[in-house]
Amino acid sequence: MVAALTVSLVAAACSPSPEATSAAESDVVDASATETTMMSDEPISTDDSADDGADEQSFPDDPAPEIPSELSFADPSAQADAQAEPTTGADDPVASGSRPIASQNKGPQTETPAGPSGDPFAAGYKGPVGGWGLTEVLSETIVPLPSVTPGTAPLTGLAGSIPHRPAVVVKIDNSSKARPQAGVALADIVIEQEVEGGVTRLAAIFHTNDATVGPIRSARSTDVSFISALGDPAFVYSGANQITDDVILSSSEVQNFSASRNGGFWRESSRRAPSNVFADVNSFNNTGSSPPAWFHYRASGVASPGTPTTSVNVRFGGSRAAWSWDGATWLRSQNGSAHVADTGQRVTAANVIVAEVPSFDTGLRDSGGGVIPEFVWAGAGAVTVFTDGKRIDGQWVRPRLVDPAVLQAADGSIIELTPGVTWVELVEPNRLSSS
Repeated sequence: MVAALTVSLVAAACSPSPEATSAAESDVVDASATETTMMSDEPISTDDSADDGADEQSFPDDPAPEIPSELSFADPSAQADAQAEPTTGADDPVASGSRPIASQNKGPQTETPAGPSGDPFAAGYKGPVGGWGLTEVLSETIVPLPSVTPGTAPLTGLAGSIPHRPAVVVKIDNSSKARPQAGVALADIVIEQEVEGGVTRLAAIFHTNDATVGPIRSARSTDVSFISALGDPAFVYSGANQITDDVILSSSEVQNFSASRNGGFWRESSRRAPSNVFADVNSFNNTGSSPPAWFHYRASGVASPGTPTTSVNVRFGGSRAAWSWDGATWLRSQNGSAHVADTGQRVTAANVIVAEVPSFDTGLRDSGGGVIPEFVWAGAGAVTVFTDGKRIDGQWVRPRLVDPAVLQAADGSIIELTPGVTWVELVEPNRLSSS
């Protein structure tokens, strides 16, 4: 039997509904009005409802303006150029003087030392992961951790020339105004997670490929439940409210690259703020070791067991993701439309993992009073894996925050994936259908 999270934690789990978090008509409130009304890092926007509302509702999107409207660059001359540009409001188009992607500096980063400014629990945070140690045992189920042979990429299982550098985790906006996104099709692993209002964000994990990536958005405490399983990755995000930032800085041994403290980011002039922050992955992967293997993979030519499946549908609180099998790969759709990257390339995956995870009330609220949730991918839970055109049901086990997820079928055998890109959908129970 899988050792579950403690009863007290499960009892604290919340399932915020779209109705509870809808705030299309609400005004931005002062984050200092109450200790636990800590909002996200960017200004509220309510123009995503046409594509991102499950029931034609509008949802708040990062209300507190904590990302600087002018972002620093990696060398002094570039920084001087950036400061000379006019300041832009968070809801206004970026000034036409902003430099295009092609001219951005790609030099080394100088990170401003950062540490937590206080105790997030004292400030009102109530989620569980902020209090867990990296090696604290969260599941007593004994599972074999994955490994790969030399010359095999640890995050994809593909053979080839493997770079000796850390993984880079980038938080990417997944609202309608953010698409098409840059770089997401080049990630090794993508984790889709729900945020306030039921819309989703993507945590794109890069190791084998470099890419220009964006729009980059804010971190959530959900990220703490998986980023430490990548060794010493670079964590790239646009910012966070102070409580969430303290949880991240206190709980994760990662290289922290928040835009509020680091250079290497820019605002793309062809997009509207706040969904216009971009960066190059190779600006953040200069220091650190390669990540450990994350999954078990089948040998070349070996077919997967399971039930033949051609259609997968995943429902979040306020958006939907779908995958269809074309005989060779899984094709992704978002809210009924093909999910296409900025290159025009369809987003695809060799594997889709739907992991059922509990959600908790962090104690924090958005500007409409809705719960800012924390989805916990640590411990153990039910999983459905789609690989090689098959469906396999079982369980995921992550004994500690520093461990990758081990996927087990119902008979206890290890679920082996197809080498290639993997998407992980973190959802509450009963959000999946397939045929």
